[in-house]
Amino acid sequence: MLNSTLSPIVTLPPSALSGSLDAISSKSDLHRLILCAALSPKASEIRYHAALSKDIEATVGVLRALGAEISVEAADNGRSGKITALRPVDPESVRRKVTLDCGESGSTARFILPLAALYGKDVTITGSGKLPERPFEDLCVCLEAMGARFSSHKLPIRVEQTMKPHGFFEIRGDVSSQYITGLLFILPLCKAAGIRLTTPLASAGYVELTGDALRCYGVAVEWKDNELRTTGSYTAPSGITDAQGDWSNAAFWLAAAKDTHKITLNGLSLSSQPDRRVLELLSEMGMKIETHGDSVCASAPERTHGILFDASGIPDLVPILCVRAAVSKGATVISGTHRLRLKESDRVQAVCRMLEALGGKVRADEDHIYIEGCERLHGGTVNSFNDHRIAMSAAIASTFCENPVTITGANAVAKSYPGFFEDFRTLAENAKTNAEEHA
Repeated sequence: MLNSTLSPIVTLPPSALSGSLDAISSKSDLHRLILCAALSPKASEIRYHAALSKDIEATVGVLRALGAEISVEAADNGRSGKITALRPVDPESVRRKVTLDCGESGSTARFILPLAALYGKDVTITGSGKLPERPFEDLCVCLEAMGARFSSHKLPIRVEQTMKPHGFFEIRGDVSSQYITGLLFILPLCKAAGIRLTTPLASAGYVELTGDALRCYGVAVEWKDNELRTTGSYTAPSGITDAQGDWSNAAFWLAAAKDTHKITLNGLSLSSQPDRRVLELLSEMGMKIETHGDSVCASAPERTHGILFDASGIPDLVPILCVRAAVSKGATVISGTHRLRLKESDRVQAVCRMLEALGGKVRADEDHIYIEGCERLHGGTVNSFNDHRIAMSAAIASTFCENPVTITGANAVAKSYPGFFEDFRTLAENAKTNAEEHA
């Protein structure tokens, strides 16, 4: 079925998916836990369940460049493992000339910039893909108000002068929650009073997730009105910390359930991850969602139906929900989509082109995506635009198509889910076996 697990071009024939998978670890949670571990003076261990994504490798790499000693031990043929922070980031190491390559990971770059501005002198942050085009200006201006000086407000960014924090960091809350997370990481390390938001906070759930990680490492976050403060200092937890299961990637599989084919994801505990809202939205579309402990089972009627929802706090769910909407009865209207244009691709444009290529009916304006559902998609060739979520969405779309789907740039899944096509094959083979047994 598949040319190669990480082939740049993958062709998928029409199929169904069914069965059970263990959810991979949340990339969002793992980023945060690794950073906390690298700022804690004592060694700590984090257990993960997935092949390490390129984004996580980028975070480990920049922390090592800043003097942290971090070991990664893979197990189960690379599908799980343990990350151990043995020595924390060394302020003296940060002061020497060093380049921090963040790859295509916006989280890595935005989380590390405040730390580099606090300790670094002649530290340069770089990135690849679309990352140099993504915004950093509001975060840079916030740090410059505390005395930092940068060569640019877009990557590559060189720290030309460190800051001396005092009072409150003041920053908009509606541009990127990643800015707020980056500032939260350094509050226990400096004399700043806290963070003052000058606008309402978008994607608040991701800041709550940061608070969960900090709490695990001895730092409490107090959030009152438009101000955030921290108390405590970094301390390593006793025992091994397990990264949470990933709701954003689980959404692809849950949305693929259809007819008699149920899909179960294990290892999805209650979480601050905003993308757990996928359960609510799929239920609104008519799917049956059952939870048993940390397992979630999805099944669907013959056809789901369109819904209206605001995606401003859950941008990562939009591509896969658009796929499900494309084969649902009636119209789906998704608002709050403007921030999707600043992701690994212009995701509004990428989603529209994906669905159009497969025979879907879709259009968009500045802040909305409109989809008119049809019974089935035709199939065709889809460009991933080097965006992991577009590649995975196109793969799930193939299960609703009459003809094969060819995905160019399919290896983009390595950014967050290197084992995606292997898991796809497992579920497809399971569905085929079940169909043959009941024939």
